[in-house]
Amino acid sequence: MWMIMIMIACNGKSNDSASECGFDGDLDGLGTDTGDLPSLYGAWTTTFGSRSYYDECEIEGLSRNSFDWINGGAMQIGGRIDDVSATLASAPEADLHVVMSDQGGVTIAGTYEFRGYELNIAIGGLLFENVQLGINEIEGHGYMGIDTNGDGSIDCGIMGDFNAKSSG
Repeated sequence: MWMIMIMIACNGKSNDSASECGFDGDLDGLGTDTGDLPSLYGAWTTTFGSRSYYDECEIEGLSRNSFDWINGGAMQIGGRIDDVSATLASAPEADLHVVMSDQGGVTIAGTYEFRGYELNIAIGGLLFENVQLGINEIEGHGYMGIDTNGDGSIDCGIMGDFNAKSSG
């Protein structure tokens, strides 16, 4: 119901992001079907494979040190309330979409063409408030499936821990 009211209120505006429509809270209350979107929007610092990492592909030129675009990277989450996306500062051409469960589970999924390979990305985890640091955090895991021979099927994967800390 709330989403319909917000979308109607945004009709006719050039951009219907939540903030431009005067929306500054969760659509339907914390813990309901949309999760806590306001805590998800904004700037994040990300790490991948910093504590656990497994590479079943072993592709030359695509190793643990190759993921500096996400490990120690900057990420922005935003967009329309019905089409949330993520943008990585060091990989702006990556096509990444974001969904959130009513229990706080966040999944960032999409594709990224990197060093001649299409990475099929699924990263995410649990969104929570880290009271010790006074920030929001996403703690979880990531998987990047790779088609090594161009047949459209994932042949192998690279996986590791994933963390994102909000920038304030």
